[in-house]
Amino acid sequence: MKPNQIFRSSLLVTAFTLLIMNVFSFAGDKTAEISLPTVQCGMCARTIEKALNKVEGVTNIDVDIENKKATITYDDSKTSLDTIEKTITSAGYGANDKKADQDAYEKLHGCCKVK
Repeated sequence: MKPNQIFRSSLLVTAFTLLIMNVFSFAGDKTAEISLPTVQCGMCARTIEKALNKVEGVTNIDVDIENKKATITYDDSKTSLDTIEKTITSAGYGANDKKADQDAYEKLHGCCKVK
């Protein structure tokens, strides 16, 4: 092969590699901050974390009790913000503008209920 052909082949391989890397980086994780207006204590945080750990695609959960919010990292090709919010409400807690499931809320420990 001539040096010019080697250069073109190398350039093509490099361009293809960068394209593949770029596709995978966009098809990955998203981070959402979710308001948790009814979260009260550490038990609340554990209940929410336990529920979200069952959702395929959720990769990180950070519940901030003091600021009543959660930062959730998830793979948007496997789940959605709507599914995450519904999971939280199904566990008995409000999530953003969605209300807690009343039956689940009634089953929460006393310290986890809004006074």
